[in-house]
Amino acid sequence: SFSYNSIVQHYGEGSYVNPNNIDKRNGYQYDYATGGSGIGNVYVNAKWMFKLSGMYQLPYDFNVSAFYNTRQGYPFEQAVQVLTSLPNGGGTPTMLLDPIGEVRLPNFQNLDLHFERPITLGRANFIPSLDVFNLTNNNTIQAMRGNQNASNANNIQAIVAPRVLRFGVRVNW
Repeated sequence: SFSYNSIVQHYGEGSYVNPNNIDKRNGYQYDYATGGSGIGNVYVNAKWMFKLSGMYQLPYDFNVSAFYNTRQGYPFEQAVQVLTSLPNGGGTPTMLLDPIGEVRLPNFQNLDLHFERPITLGRANFIPSLDVFNLTNNNTIQAMRGNQNASNANNIQAIVAPRVLRFGVRVNW
């Protein structure tokens, strides 16, 4: 499968309260932050994505399947925090350095493999299997610290999980 989309934000005159960063958002990519992972600084927006999967049965009932997944890197939002607070308890402003989507993390790609060989003993079916996740052991950056006037600016926050092997046996009775 292949998908392509472009989600562009548009702000009408007077449709916002805070004009900070409008010049970096209006007419540029929409950037919603993920929630729940605890990582932060992950703005989901890939214009393109490609996935390919398939299975082939080898001789002697060995099955091999693969899943390949690639997508454009997510936006990397470089910014500086201004040392002045906004009036009326509005917090500390963060000023974006680039239009949203102009600077991105590296493109993501991943290849997973699955091997299995069913075995029948009487009424029982045993299916031993081996899964290899992230076969090429990519360590693609998934999140970085974007605050450029912080001591941890551009530090890597998350990378793709390393190669993992999983052995298992399914039993059908």
